[in-house]
Amino acid sequence: MPTLTDTPALDRYMALAGIYDASPAHDEAFVAALREALEWHLSHNGPYAELCRAQGFSPEDLKTIADVPKVPHVFVNVFKRYELLSIEREQIALNLTSSGTTGQKSQIFFDAASLARGLGMVDLAHEAMGLVRNDLQTNYLIFAYDPNEAKNVGTAYTDSNITKYSSKKRSYHALRWDEATQAFTFREAETLAMLKSYADEGAPVRILGFPAFLHRIVSRMREENLPKFDFGPDSYVLTGGGWKKSENERIEPEAFVAEVEEYLGIPAGNVRDGYGMVEHGVPYLQCENHRFHVPTFARAYVRDVGTLEVLPYGETGFLNLVTPYNLAMPAMSLLTSDLATLHADCPCGRAMPTVTIIGRAGTRKNKGCAISASQLLK
Repeated sequence: MPTLTDTPALDRYMALAGIYDASPAHDEAFVAALREALEWHLSHNGPYAELCRAQGFSPEDLKTIADVPKVPHVFVNVFKRYELLSIEREQIALNLTSSGTTGQKSQIFFDAASLARGLGMVDLAHEAMGLVRNDLQTNYLIFAYDPNEAKNVGTAYTDSNITKYSSKKRSYHALRWDEATQAFTFREAETLAMLKSYADEGAPVRILGFPAFLHRIVSRMREENLPKFDFGPDSYVLTGGGWKKSENERIEPEAFVAEVEEYLGIPAGNVRDGYGMVEHGVPYLQCENHRFHVPTFARAYVRDVGTLEVLPYGETGFLNLVTPYNLAMPAMSLLTSDLATLHADCPCGRAMPTVTIIGRAGTRKNKGCAISASQLLK
């Protein structure tokens, strides 16, 4: 039986080289790590153990990579209603909440070893995507909550953490706490002034966080006929967190990339998005072809919206994400409310599949109205 600090299969799995490689050795290591995590959660989490018993599933049923979709999944919204801890409260090293802007927010927990595994995955993904430049002095503009004021919000934690991938010169968080309104506000004029200051310095810039805010900056530059910036080929835009309450402002990804290239002078291949959710924790970064790659630390499946049967590549359904790394809570197999398709290959040559996110069931807007999963699939 594994312990929080004695997890040989998880350790072997995390030590494998090639975060985007696909091979029988990677599959075998993933299955062994997932079986080890299952054993932990079944002995430390009553509700999840009951779910597995109800579905007649045990760790012994997980023999090959083909068995991974059989692992009982937990719907993402469960974590908005319940604390499903597989550790004692004193073993919690970090507690994050999802960055959703309305309704209930998920409470996500990590023990120290699981947190280290999660951060290690993020490091490896950024390195493999060519995003680590420790030799480069870089200014950061972060469209996310100031971590000094939103310490347990997932996007604030993530964006603060990834400023380490180049040598940070200066940084500015554009979403600041307003004591008068008791809410976070986007300081548009200050943000534009900061961009101008960065441009005057001549150093590369990295712009992180919610894309809607950068779109507003570009729109203001266009409307007011402001001078365009030219931050150059060493600069990057790394978005994440989605459009949240700004769905009515959403533009197509290709249009977003094009306007950033035009108004900020950042090459299209350097404008990347990241997909993920705090409940799952694995980073899905875009390559230079703007495709989200599944890292070897996870497996992704698409399930029929009616039957929940696993669908083949190219078909659209609910995205099901599987990873064994977090022993603090039973989020090994997470059924999301995101509609997606999977694809087997990518022109960039990375071997793991890619994910195309279609939308979120019941929240994507069409002429002002939310549409259902079945409508999205038409």
